[in-house]
Amino acid sequence: MTALDLALVPALYAAFDDGTLRFAFEPEVDLRTGAVPGMTARLQWAHPEHGLLDSAVVDAVAERAGLGETLDRWALRAVVLESRTWHRMTAGTPIRPPRLWLHVGARQLTRPAFLAELTRLARDRALPPGALGLSFTEETLGRSVPSAPALLARLREDGVAVAVRAFGSWIGSPATLDFLPLDLVRMDERFLRATLRDVEGEAVLAAIVTLAHRRRILVLADGVDCPRLARRVVDLGCDRASGPVFCPPLAVDDARMVALGRGRPDPARRPPRQPGHHGRHGYQRPVGRPEAAGGPWRGGTTRLRAAR
Repeated sequence: MTALDLALVPALYAAFDDGTLRFAFEPEVDLRTGAVPGMTARLQWAHPEHGLLDSAVVDAVAERAGLGETLDRWALRAVVLESRTWHRMTAGTPIRPPRLWLHVGARQLTRPAFLAELTRLARDRALPPGALGLSFTEETLGRSVPSAPALLARLREDGVAVAVRAFGSWIGSPATLDFLPLDLVRMDERFLRATLRDVEGEAVLAAIVTLAHRRRILVLADGVDCPRLARRVVDLGCDRASGPVFCPPLAVDDARMVALGRGRPDPARRPPRQPGHHGRHGYQRPVGRPEAAGGPWRGGTTRLRAAR
């Protein structure tokens, strides 16, 4: 443990209660409609001396201080409570809040009580089925216990969506689509850029998208930061995208406004335009694109638009 880690440990104990440990919420945008069907909760620590620390730093300090499981339980409880807040605020209205996603690591996946704790939390808070989603890296799933596919299937049976994040960053990528029960794959932004460098790379990405659709899995492009990249992921059939060209991560109050359909981040953003047939929000609709697969629950009525 480094000297910095040691100095952070006492503050981390206090952070569980003093409000400095919190989430930013990154919207994902439906590339067909502009709706926000989901948001990802990203852990942050607003340390009074060291500034805003990201989840990797927080997790490393917690692990070395023996607080890993405490942090995991705190994060899961906080996300469930936030999702429940969204649903309570929209009760009696036609608005369906976005699904709230939480990244989960190997430490939680291999903990025997994880599934029971999650199920109890969702039940105690009366969380509607489909309101919560958990995402795992391919490596976490590939190196986890052999029962991981059965665990993911149980999660889906209990109304929790399942996603793979950083898709394309591990050697087992193609098999993941067949081996695991999934609702969504989040394309790794480095993999995305690598495949878009030339025609051959684009053919690989298009084949992966087609295969995912055949398995009834949605495809999300992560880290979209320019209009050109936004246009390409639309053309290649991706269903959703996230990144600064659409909307940066939001503080909790702003995320609630977006989730409840009462506003959008300022300034309002417009989608990238290009010649051809355009949808109602200005981006080109690929011809012959497969319909987005997925369950009947589709949250999110707020529209976000990509910047020019």
